[in-house]
Amino acid sequence: MALTDTFVKNVKPTGAAAGEKYADGQGLCLHVKEAGRYWRMNYRFMGKQKTLAVGVYPEVSLAKARKRRELAREQLADGIDSGDAKKVERQAKADAAANMFEAVARVWLSKTAAKRAEVTQARITTLLEKDVFPFIGAMPITAIKPRDVLDKSVRKIEARGSIDIAHRAKQICGQIFRYAVAIGLAERDITTDLRGALEAIPELHFSAINEPKQAGE
Repeated sequence: MALTDTFVKNVKPTGAAAGEKYADGQGLCLHVKEAGRYWRMNYRFMGKQKTLAVGVYPEVSLAKARKRRELAREQLADGIDSGDAKKVERQAKADAAANMFEAVARVWLSKTAAKRAEVTQARITTLLEKDVFPFIGAMPITAIKPRDVLDKSVRKIEARGSIDIAHRAKQICGQIFRYAVAIGLAERDITTDLRGALEAIPELHFSAINEPKQAGE
């Protein structure tokens, strides 16, 4: 007999160590344990019995679990192992997250940290977290255009009168893009297209970010 919303909402664990399983039909069942209620789908693929994790109640409702069951059945009908498809989807999402500008930038920060003083590392990190990540951090690095860096980030810094910091932000973004090119995540440093786009300043001291001068310099 198919499950009902009322049953799924009110069912309690019996105390059995392995929990209790309640079938909804076509392989879908609700596994009730002390730790929670879990949707599972049993299926066969290439002669082997397998189980697919469909979700956790109440985040995944009965209706949503049934939709996921139907999707899995459609995949099986097309010769696709639902479990493998889910792994591929998870990996694709993980890869996409790793390719976001902020993720790439933080790896770059970590990889290059030994080349700069701690105070410089902290200042660059603060600049990125304040003036860059909120605007382009969640964008895939391959999708970012020169105008994104200019209009969404460095122009905002320039507008508040911090001309040297605006130039520094563009420079840092360029270093991140060149790192992305080196590891195969980007085709080129798109910030080179912004040459001359910012208001010029006589000398780029970047006093708020550069390494402290050593005695005698």
